[in-house]
Amino acid sequence: MIEEKTSKNIKIKWKIKLPPGIQKSDCTLAEYKISFMQKGTLLAPRLDAEVDIHYLSKSKQFYIQSLSGPSAEVYNFLLSHSRKRDMFIRTWQQSKGRYHRLNKTLFPQASSGEKLAEKLTEDGMTPQNFAKKTKKDYTQVFRELRGTRPLSLKQGIEYSKELDCDPVDLLFDDLHCNIWGSVNLYDIRDLGNDKFFPCQINPVLDKTTIVPRSIYRPNIMAIKINSPGSWLDRQTAFYYRTNREEETHNGKLVVAKTTDEKLAEIGFETDMYWFGIYNIERGGKQQILNPDRNAEKQLITSGPFEFIAPVVSLVHPTAMQKDYDYYEINRRAEAFHKHQYYQERIKEQQMQISKLLAHQEQGVVEDKESAGVTAAQYKKNATAAAKSLQEDIDNVNKILKGLYKEQEEDYEIPDFVKKIA
Repeated sequence: MIEEKTSKNIKIKWKIKLPPGIQKSDCTLAEYKISFMQKGTLLAPRLDAEVDIHYLSKSKQFYIQSLSGPSAEVYNFLLSHSRKRDMFIRTWQQSKGRYHRLNKTLFPQASSGEKLAEKLTEDGMTPQNFAKKTKKDYTQVFRELRGTRPLSLKQGIEYSKELDCDPVDLLFDDLHCNIWGSVNLYDIRDLGNDKFFPCQINPVLDKTTIVPRSIYRPNIMAIKINSPGSWLDRQTAFYYRTNREEETHNGKLVVAKTTDEKLAEIGFETDMYWFGIYNIERGGKQQILNPDRNAEKQLITSGPFEFIAPVVSLVHPTAMQKDYDYYEINRRAEAFHKHQYYQERIKEQQMQISKLLAHQEQGVVEDKESAGVTAAQYKKNATAAAKSLQEDIDNVNKILKGLYKEQEEDYEIPDFVKKIA
């Protein structure tokens, strides 16, 4: 995998060498281990990365090859030559998130080289073609890809238009937090010395997730719901760390903690964490209920609770992935918005016709002073009002037909946009 020509700034070495007669192609790429360190000078700081690639031979022996150098250059090289690209990107992002958290960088600015390379690769575009498309000097684009020239806000906005993405995707790293626990809503899990009951959270290690920027805080926490058959299966539940108990959370989805010192006598952990619906019964009795109505047992545990933290967001993994539709819809944004405009106008006109027809069926709305007019005058007024209503209906119908015709003639709106608009 790493035989291709690399930058002179990237160093490659074997920490555990392959024995004679064994090729990397004969081994399985097992995992990546990635670490970051600050290098350079005070005036010209530089972020370096070291990537250990673990290979597993057929005889179950591990061999490790290491690449190190400026992070953008290492990232660009492995992005193009990695055997398992998705695994590499995922591990890189998680390791970068841990590095930023350790250094207390709340909103880390992205390395333009990493983000640009990732977007160009997703779009199937070479740096040369991108430079031509943006009418930029290739030397400038090359420096930005290497990370030696940071992206300005103006440049990021211009590039995002060409790459059909949000400028934030180019200018800032994703925000991450640990997924510290996993929960099953149906089953009892026997994990070594501990048993975990339905809705009880068991700790997990080395799991992270992207946090939606709109809910991010430094004290945000996340748990994963693994409960096949449940409407909550595979969702990630986000909440904020707290040490308070709030009765105002009644009826909400929460993460709660109980402590039972008696459990220490039989070898169990005294602290237990629960996921479910917080419920206060008459008399003030506190409960956690199973959030899935299909569960056999609805009452999970009773208080008092050490803390109760409301879940602020449930996110499915697919919502955080930028798939084909994401880029295609951005690319066709004008057509998408135009189609939505037509649909809203058509709906508005149809509702107006329905109202007019309802008025017509009810008869002419009698004027408040109509009781004092003659029968002939009342009939004349009613005829005039009916005629006016019919004219209004005809005019609205004409607008509606024009909208349909305009929509049919607008060839910029592809079928897939109409389906998901």
